[in-house]
Amino acid sequence: MSSYKATGITKSFAGVGVLHGIDLTVTPGTIHGLFGHNGAGKSTLLKILAGALPQDAGTLSVDGETVSLSSPREALAKGIGCVYQELRLIPNLTVAENLFLGREITARGLKRTAEMNDYSRSLLAGYGLHLDVTRTVQGLSHPEKQLIEVIANLEGKVRYLFLDEPTTALDGNQSAELLAHVRRIALERQIGMVLVSHKLDEVLTVCDEATVLSGGRVVYHAVGDAVGKGAIVDAIVGDAHGKHVASRRKAGETGDVCLRVAGLAGSRLKGADLEARSGEVLGLYGLVGSGRTRFLRTLYGMEPVTAGTVDIRGRRYTPSTPTRAIESGIAFLTEERKVDGFVPLMSSLQNVVLSTLKRYRRNGLVDLGAARAAARSTLASIGTRGRLEAPTKSLSGGNQQKVLLGRIIEQDADLILLDEPTKGVDIGAKSDIYDIIRRLADEGRCIVVVSSEEEELIEICDRIAIFQNGYCNRPPKPVTEWTLGKLREAAWAPAA
Repeated sequence: MSSYKATGITKSFAGVGVLHGIDLTVTPGTIHGLFGHNGAGKSTLLKILAGALPQDAGTLSVDGETVSLSSPREALAKGIGCVYQELRLIPNLTVAENLFLGREITARGLKRTAEMNDYSRSLLAGYGLHLDVTRTVQGLSHPEKQLIEVIANLEGKVRYLFLDEPTTALDGNQSAELLAHVRRIALERQIGMVLVSHKLDEVLTVCDEATVLSGGRVVYHAVGDAVGKGAIVDAIVGDAHGKHVASRRKAGETGDVCLRVAGLAGSRLKGADLEARSGEVLGLYGLVGSGRTRFLRTLYGMEPVTAGTVDIRGRRYTPSTPTRAIESGIAFLTEERKVDGFVPLMSSLQNVVLSTLKRYRRNGLVDLGAARAAARSTLASIGTRGRLEAPTKSLSGGNQQKVLLGRIIEQDADLILLDEPTKGVDIGAKSDIYDIIRRLADEGRCIVVVSSEEEELIEICDRIAIFQNGYCNRPPKPVTEWTLGKLREAAWAPAA
């Protein structure tokens, strides 16, 4: 029977074991879900399967033939491809050129650009994307870039394809559409696929098989009807799932209005009316481009205000710069932590105190010892793991996010703006981040959260408001009035 099989795969780095005898089978025409904590070994396993890393022991076989993969190019030659979470599109090439990268249509040594453009338009239209294929990809949104890279790989001549967090930056409808296409192509072209994802509900709708890794070992495996979300969650985080709902509904009560916004408009933000209270987690939901992220960035002074008013704790606040926002008691967590969240080569301890260095200034000099001690204490209080003195980029995604949340805690802000706070982190780290968010709310802070994950908003929020086409003009509703279906319907419904 045709399959791509990994048997007894082990891998160590500097004497530290990462994978301990992993077995995994990928069958053509099926989708295999791969789950686990950050650090469980998923990415290392994917790199070995795709030829980017050699295994220390164990074998790989394609259709019964043992193979040795020395590079991703060699893996591609054997019909094995991988789409990593870190996109590999070339920014200065056009959409069409990226789609045809490495397999350009040529005649007499010249590219047939018009033919590639025409095919690309038709191809993208089939996925519901209507883009100018002659423009460079650097101006596209992250979800558009992610869709293009996935489509480019699906259109290649691969028989086995690994997708690492393909829906991370997509909203619910985009994710559902992409996964439906993935499912259809897997069946029609008999491609064996592995999906690594933290969005269990989405991925399980298309999975035929599921494997959970923990500590570099397989701790759960099921096929067909035996695959269960509850068993997968228990294998990853035990019984912690869902405790945030109980915590929120027990607390229930919120304080006075902390944030009042009237008619706020700016770059692609047309008008937002909103109130949020102290001790509350207010969720903002909407489709990509609806204005929810623009709203947070405008409040934080990262984008210009063209109209409207903002009051914080009854005092007029005019957004202008992030420095002004910080001085006004506002903290912000960006959606793209690696772009404008932390300084990659700075240590975690340094990144945590970037906003509060003035606090440790003595006679014109920064008391580095005091700053490091405070940062270390803050990061320890939220369970940050890894070498905190090493560059922050060396940490896992979940721990990088905790560093940014540590900076917010260190800042001691009244109003906290969180844009996709669990993007690119595993289920265990999500649970920790939910704990941090609820703790901050219980301390009386006002938390505003943007998330593309409906389940996440329903689990951690007290109320949820909807953004559409740059507007937010409907009062937030208590989370008890929302379901996944109602959230999606509200996001797509005609604006009031």
